[in-house]
Amino acid sequence: MDDKLNWIPCGYLSLSHENRISAVNQALLDLLCYDHNVLRGQPVDLILTHSSRMFFRIYFTPLILLNTKVDEMFLTLQTSLGTEIPVLLNAVRRDIDGIAHHECVLFPIHRQKEYEQRINQAEAAAINARHQLTLIMAELEDKKQSLEHLKAQIEQQKAKLK
Repeated sequence: MDDKLNWIPCGYLSLSHENRISAVNQALLDLLCYDHNVLRGQPVDLILTHSSRMFFRIYFTPLILLNTKVDEMFLTLQTSLGTEIPVLLNAVRRDIDGIAHHECVLFPIHRQKEYEQRINQAEAAAINARHQLTLIMAELEDKKQSLEHLKAQIEQQKAKLK
């Protein structure tokens, strides 16, 4: 493998038409905590979580065969230590020396989950703030009505005293 490809800031994976790993770059090996010799020739299932294995089987193979490419497929990888890493996968089908290969790049999206959580927290806070504002406005309206009622009573008392 070209040394430049080993250190690009994303994972690179080449799969045979049977979805066995034929090449993997060092960046992905480091991310997954694997030695190159362990992954070569193994089914891609080895580095996928159970749910991603099912998703990969159901969608990846038909899409790559039909469209010759797959764009932005969300998968979760599993490291040799059992840690899960969410990724986006882009792939193209290429014939190399008459043999079909699936050339894949994988982009870890650790921060994506963090951003989504922050957005969800901000939305929840905004909903809570709107609810609190509605309650405060209702309470204010009650107070205004009470004040108007008191003013009317005072005016009635003044009128009686005259």
